[in-house]
Amino acid sequence: MESRVPRAKTAVPCLPPEFVSRPALVAALDAGEDCALTLVCAPPGYGKTMLLADWVQRSDVGCAWVALDEDDDDPRRLWTAVLAALQGCAAVPADSRLRDLVVPRTTLGAEFLTDLLHALAEVPGRIRLVLDDAHHLRAAESMHLLQMLTRHRLANVQLVLASRFDPALPVARLRMEDRLCELRAADLRFSAEETGALVDRCGLQLDHEQRAVLHERTEGWPAAIRLAALPLRGHPDPGSFLTDFSGDERPVADYLADEVFSAITPDQRELLRRTCISDPVPTALAAELSGRADAGDVLSALEHATGLVVASGPQRTEYRFSELIRSYLLADLHRQGPSVTAELHRRAAEWWSATGRPVRALRHAEQTGSSTLVTGLLHQWAAELVARGEHAELRRAVDAVAPEVTSTDAWLPLISAQVHVAGGRGAAARAAVRSAGALPHDPDDVEFAHFRVATSRWAGVDEPPADVPVPRDTALEALALAGGAVARLSGSHVLDPAIGAAVLDDLEAALAVARVRQLSLLEVQCLCLIGTAALGVGDHRRAAAAASAAIGAAATHGWQDLPWTTAARALLAHTSLVRGFAADALQAATEGLATAPTQQDPLVTFALHSARGGALCDLGDMSAGLLELQQAQAQLGGAPVPTPLAAWGTLLEHRAALLLGLPAAAATALGRLAGRDDAQAELALMHAWAEAAAGSPAAARATVRPVLDGELRPALHSTLVEAWLVEAWGAQRAGDQPTGRRAVQQALACAQPLDMVRPFAIAGRGARVLLVDQLGGVRDPDTFAFRCLTSGQRPHQPLATPLSAREQDVLSQLVSLSNLGEIAEDLDVSVNTVKSHVRAIYGKLGVSSRRAAVLTALEHEVLG
Repeated sequence: MESRVPRAKTAVPCLPPEFVSRPALVAALDAGEDCALTLVCAPPGYGKTMLLADWVQRSDVGCAWVALDEDDDDPRRLWTAVLAALQGCAAVPADSRLRDLVVPRTTLGAEFLTDLLHALAEVPGRIRLVLDDAHHLRAAESMHLLQMLTRHRLANVQLVLASRFDPALPVARLRMEDRLCELRAADLRFSAEETGALVDRCGLQLDHEQRAVLHERTEGWPAAIRLAALPLRGHPDPGSFLTDFSGDERPVADYLADEVFSAITPDQRELLRRTCISDPVPTALAAELSGRADAGDVLSALEHATGLVVASGPQRTEYRFSELIRSYLLADLHRQGPSVTAELHRRAAEWWSATGRPVRALRHAEQTGSSTLVTGLLHQWAAELVARGEHAELRRAVDAVAPEVTSTDAWLPLISAQVHVAGGRGAAARAAVRSAGALPHDPDDVEFAHFRVATSRWAGVDEPPADVPVPRDTALEALALAGGAVARLSGSHVLDPAIGAAVLDDLEAALAVARVRQLSLLEVQCLCLIGTAALGVGDHRRAAAAASAAIGAAATHGWQDLPWTTAARALLAHTSLVRGFAADALQAATEGLATAPTQQDPLVTFALHSARGGALCDLGDMSAGLLELQQAQAQLGGAPVPTPLAAWGTLLEHRAALLLGLPAAAATALGRLAGRDDAQAELALMHAWAEAAAGSPAAARATVRPVLDGELRPALHSTLVEAWLVEAWGAQRAGDQPTGRRAVQQALACAQPLDMVRPFAIAGRGARVLLVDQLGGVRDPDTFAFRCLTSGQRPHQPLATPLSAREQDVLSQLVSLSNLGEIAEDLDVSVNTVKSHVRAIYGKLGVSSRRAAVLTALEHEVLG
């Protein structure tokens, strides 16, 4: 019986010299030892046979190997070959009944099947029965015993099938019962490292980048890697070869024709040819392109029978081609003529557009060579694509339009302007808007009117509202709402509350649409603008939250280097500094400068450097902070700066110079605002601090009086707060404690709604001592007054003489409004004892008053 089967049919194949061992897959096969079925299933060329050959050769377990072909779909031939393999297996003893079994000359009945199972069960050792190319088995009779082997699994037999598609066995049920070990195409694809190993074994001299390209082009398909290796040997320019490598290369095309496409019908091949222009191809689109209502069923059958396509998507209603298969089919399609290809792309473009997928629609439209089709889609989808941040797609589509159309279509420069806005190229955006204004357009086109106004406002070009109905497209409506907010925010820092509320309402409405419609870029932009508007009305908490949300949303889409992301970091740095979180401000500013694009708005860069300089000063590195602030001014290079931003940077620089005792540097900073009529309040404040630094409290108070009386309108919210602190400091120095306390109260009343802590952190010690009275006996660190008192740079060195436990108890009571008698009663000690402890505390802290003791204790972090 054994002599009737060729030895090559039952011999384990030899491994080629370039074979790459795959230990992880071998281990996965070992893990299937106790499963009813081990299935290795993938299209041709995935190395199924070589993997199994390596697996069996690595083990001492006996193996019966059968290489199947078309003739083995006859049950008698199949089981004759299986018996021959078993009888040649070293694990089968010489006296085994397997050696006496003979396949009946007529039909295979239950008696033969039972005898075979019993004989296998009696073999003392383990056996691996490997049936290679099992996809040739289709007849029910051929599969009957295999079904019995999976149903009544023998403990000593591991059944292994290698197939191009799932065999007619209960694979799904075995998987559900956890009785299936399976390796699929995804498992068999080479990793980048394995591709490199095969390149080395084939003797190819490829660099790292070329290996990566080879891996990407072949998608880890082992056969394709080997086929590419043939022409690569000795090729003068491997890089260009790999760039152009496709399924139309002769070795690859011959392999695909012989091994892959020879197994399908001409009708199936035609369907694949017509649908390959789209990747993925949904079944409904496949029907549209092929003209076949059953296209989905055909693709499903091809997936299971050949693996030429793979179902994907949530409902598995889309099909994908491997890159080489697709390029082979595309080359075949192009040979039918460009008009055929163009018509298929036109159908695909219209189908994708009708299903709300404009990017895919545009890509197909570009392949038709029809500028009319491309511009029609751009008119329809421009607002959504702009709001989603699909700039590369928009640029490519605009570039695909013929020049004679570009010069007459006003939509196209407006689209380019929006791309420039997103990229932070304001001048280019304004130029594009102006060029659009010189082109003809349909006055009755409502969507164009809104898009033109919205784009003009985003670009900073004055444009009256469109006197037309509300647009049908909610994306366009949201873009227009946000554009109106941009126009109202331009150059503003302090907003009228009513205007600020209206701007915020519009931006929140636009943000809601952006989130519902998944307009990712518009979401980032709206959050950034909300932060700017909130800053304008003095809501620093809301501004910081919006900036953080903008940074997070941008990170989700990999837009860390987007100009809008950098602007959000600048906003976060600013608000963190104002709120007394200097370390957070330093981090945000540093990250913003590190990720800022090369074409970043110089004003945003200035804001980042200014925030970083201020944060360094607040964290104690005063010299480095002043240097950063001075460099921020120098790097502007004459660029015009809105007064609020200029005032903010100048105030930071001026105060740092004063604190360092550098009056000349402070004077230079003050001069930067000279001549700005809308910064007179800030100039007065700087003059007052300079006078305070010179030891002239009366002059300092007189200088800020016009600010306190409302005669000078500040450009910054912080100016009034700082003016009240100048008044508090001056009053305290003059010995007028009641006036000083009232001034501190006014400063707190102005600052608390703004969550503005920094002015108190940098205030003089006299003003900060007055803050102690504002605690009201409360030591809650979350209260605004407590935050103001504990903010700013504090020495952290321990006291020369530590406080005793009882002195700590007394110190903690000094924060309260209680007198010494009440403190004594609370601590259950005498008043004299409390007085003794207070004197000791004053001595160790180096102070002479209760307020100074509390402040110093907070600075040394010894107040429990």
